[in-house]
Amino acid sequence: MQYRTLGDLRSELARRLGFGATGSAGINAGLLDSFLQNAQDQLYPQFDWRHLIKYDEKVTGVGQTLYDYAADCDPTRISSVAIWDGARWVPMHEGITFGARSTSSSRTMPVRYERFAQFEVSPEPDAAYTIRRYYVAAPGRFSQDNDRASIDDTLVLLHAIANAKLHYKQADGSGYGNQMQALMRQLKAKSRGQSVHSRGDPDDVYLARPRDV
Repeated sequence: MQYRTLGDLRSELARRLGFGATGSAGINAGLLDSFLQNAQDQLYPQFDWRHLIKYDEKVTGVGQTLYDYAADCDPTRISSVAIWDGARWVPMHEGITFGARSTSSSRTMPVRYERFAQFEVSPEPDAAYTIRRYYVAAPGRFSQDNDRASIDDTLVLLHAIANAKLHYKQADGSGYGNQMQALMRQLKAKSRGQSVHSRGDPDDVYLARPRDV
């Protein structure tokens, strides 16, 4: 999905603020960039951007409980985790109890996990299992002119315009804020409407029932 670049969005933001006729000399590019970057930072956590949903897979090592995240994985945006038991995907539960940690010497297929500095599983694996983690990828770099927005660029622009107009005391800023909210509702509704199947669907005959320890 090819969204507009930071340079393109900055030029449009400048025009909406009335700076188009002043040329680049009248534009505080750093300030305008900060409005756009802040907009993306504020909007990214609002919901699961479907085009950013990815998964990675880790193969467990015998006795190994800690694993790295994918380079673009925001651990707070992991939505579901499952482990392949040799025949089916088994959903894993989040949270490792003290009781589970007390019996860590009992090795078997991991069924629980924690999202710490590293991804921790429990119990200790007794063999090589494939763990699949679904997550919303973190936004890409957005600081150079040719860097593209990672989420809907119109939403980013409207958010930035609303805040910039407030900063410059331009009275029509609230109108852009209303447009942003309306567009966000549309995007959220569209995202929910595409969720025709859940990875934890109890009717999925190919999904093994969760086990616990």
